[in-house]
Amino acid sequence: MMDEPKAGSAPHRDPTEWGRLVESLDVASVFVVINSWLGPKLRGPLSAEDIWQDTLWCSWRDREQHEWRGLSAWRVWLLSIAQNRVRDAGRLLGRTKRGGAHHTAPFSTLAERESVSQMLPPGSTTPSRVAGFRERARAMEAALESLDPDLRVVVQMRLFEEVPIREVAAHLKVPLSTAKDRLLRGVTSYRHRLRQLLGDEGREEAAP
Repeated sequence: MMDEPKAGSAPHRDPTEWGRLVESLDVASVFVVINSWLGPKLRGPLSAEDIWQDTLWCSWRDREQHEWRGLSAWRVWLLSIAQNRVRDAGRLLGRTKRGGAHHTAPFSTLAERESVSQMLPPGSTTPSRVAGFRERARAMEAALESLDPDLRVVVQMRLFEEVPIREVAAHLKVPLSTAKDRLLRGVTSYRHRLRQLLGDEGREEAAP
């Protein structure tokens, strides 16, 4: 994990810092969120890796639009881009099913023109790292699935999507105290289960 860049800096615009910045994120937890947004219909033509690669490209292309406010805020911005890419893919799929001219294909097919990775600064992702992220994401998803539904939704929204707890409570239409209680119980159970699934690795870090 890299040190938090100083306020007023813009590491997300610096090609020499980009790779380390991406690595400082728990990309596996991002895959979990993207997978939940894709749903069963889009998981056929697309994968979380496709969306993530396209998200990185869009964030680098539009880096001047984001004011650096820390790693957490940057992650939230990346998730907003990913969510938009998932929505775009859903619209394309809908038009294809209705007989439109557009054809839905994985974003990774951009490689036919030029590898997406070549459009990004060095060190963004490598196949071996992506494979590791995918394996860890599966363990996270299994740990989430082990929770009761009322705990699972709070843990996903707060821990993975970084939605403020007050917004979580408002979304679920429950008192703030109830949301906090569910979060505490859910996170405790989630981390315990994740440690079991990850073995030795989970002893060091069992949370996104």
